[in-house]
Amino acid sequence: METAIGPEGRRTGPTDLLTELYTRAQLAQSQLGNLFSGQKKYFYKTSEAIVDIFDLPLDKADTLRDFAEKAVNLLDKAYPQAETKLQKLLKALENSNVKVELGPRAKKTLHVTPEGERWYVRAHRQPEKPWIFKLPIYRVSAEAEFPDILGLNTEALYYLQAGWRASDEGDQRGRPKMGTTQPWQIFAWATVRYGHLRIYLSALNLNKTKPTIVWRITAKSWIQQWPTREGKKQAQQVAKLHPIGMLAWYLGDGEKSNDSVRFSIENNDVSVRKDMAPQMVQVAYQTSYGQLLDLLDCEKWTLLKQLEPIQRPVYATLLGRVFWITYKERRKRFLARTLFKLEEEELARNFVDKIRKHYNYGYMYKSPSEGIAVELPMKVILFLAEQYPEWRRALQELVQKYNIQPETPSLRRLLELAENPPLPTKKNLLPNELNIKMTFWAGSSAR
Repeated sequence: METAIGPEGRRTGPTDLLTELYTRAQLAQSQLGNLFSGQKKYFYKTSEAIVDIFDLPLDKADTLRDFAEKAVNLLDKAYPQAETKLQKLLKALENSNVKVELGPRAKKTLHVTPEGERWYVRAHRQPEKPWIFKLPIYRVSAEAEFPDILGLNTEALYYLQAGWRASDEGDQRGRPKMGTTQPWQIFAWATVRYGHLRIYLSALNLNKTKPTIVWRITAKSWIQQWPTREGKKQAQQVAKLHPIGMLAWYLGDGEKSNDSVRFSIENNDVSVRKDMAPQMVQVAYQTSYGQLLDLLDCEKWTLLKQLEPIQRPVYATLLGRVFWITYKERRKRFLARTLFKLEEEELARNFVDKIRKHYNYGYMYKSPSEGIAVELPMKVILFLAEQYPEWRRALQELVQKYNIQPETPSLRRLLELAENPPLPTKKNLLPNELNIKMTFWAGSSAR
């Protein structure tokens, strides 16, 4: 490998490394202002959206706003340091005044140090992969509180924590820690590790396409449940037991894909059943974690919602339960479905009893692999669309998604409701007595 020679004849390092570093440093310098200002806006905008959508009480709203303010202050503090170091790095590279040497503890990591500076850029490269460059940021940290914004139940919280530990979360002296370059992950992770946090900016990644800021957070209010070297594998085994655990795992180590749900396990890509996607999405909405992800502008979450089986459902709520609505094109029919766990059979029956007072039809299925499914046929969906704006909006989305034509009386009525919603009347608020059909089966999905 060729090397570059400095003004005094000393060896300065591999030419291809320094050329690549210079190109990326130039790119980072040109995008630095937009990167930092964009993240500042994101923290402000997202925190206000959470306060508004979840109607946080004043104390939690103030705590969340203070968290956002401290994150913005860290960005303000880190910016001039990153800007100055980039300027010095570029000048040193232009004048061939850099020293390249192996790190004292790493055989594969090089330190690129501008002449006269005590800091260095870490350069690491794996076989057949591009260089990874990290520009250090020092002494930019803060203590902050993150409120419990969702009030998750113990079970959901446990599996979400397992999912994050299965992926990006680590252990810091017995406390959960997180490293990320994605601001949305800070909110998504802190929501399940709320309380006292220590936050710091550790580096600026000099990437090929755009620079990124490295955030590191330690959750001081929590004890790491999986602290050992085997902790990640243990957490993965736990996360597999529940769709919301799989969701958090996917949000961390999952890969964006248009045709499958893929995870990275020990540098190996693993795919799970495509029909896991709607289960992960549904349970997220049932816990309000899905509503949070909607606010965070997370591309992984958006792709997961699109990664549905052929039916490609949309969602609406009824009596506190989230139903996903599918369209069967061959039969020109709609179906709304919600899931209960097998141990929640009594809860499912009580739910059926509640809707018995208002709607005409319904079906209840029991599956060892999925749990208990309660389904509402097209007649009930039409009743709900007459009563609730949320269900009418779902119909509008379905009409647009499938380009539905008025080929049957029910479809004609559906289009009428989507375009010209009626005012609720006592009649459509109190339809005929419900006739629930209950069937227990061992299939993999409700038909």
